[in-house]
Amino acid sequence: MEELDVNSHLLKEDLFRLFKIQLKKDFEGAGANADFADTLPREFDVLKTFIMRQLEPLLKNNGSLIASLLYRIDISEMQLQHYQLKNPALSFDETLAELIIKRILQKVILKKTFSK
Repeated sequence: MEELDVNSHLLKEDLFRLFKIQLKKDFEGAGANADFADTLPREFDVLKTFIMRQLEPLLKNNGSLIASLLYRIDISEMQLQHYQLKNPALSFDETLAELIIKRILQKVILKKTFSK
């Protein structure tokens, strides 16, 4: 999913509401604080920065929680490595935030599509 596609989906009110719910569910399911989910910005770059700030303390202090979060969101180590190779200009934090946004949005779109 390209950045433009992500932005257009995030701007849709119903998808963004479902995105926030899924993000909160995945963070809480992994044992991480998800209170920030209610105040998420919609624009992709701003959202990415916002999520990076939430991941910072986890990356510094709790590697097992990050592993649990990635498992919960359904991002494999292979996907992470592939995305980093494909986007070498991105820091690890940026890579992680982008993958989280894209995967959660993908989950929301799939659920919405197949729940009709």
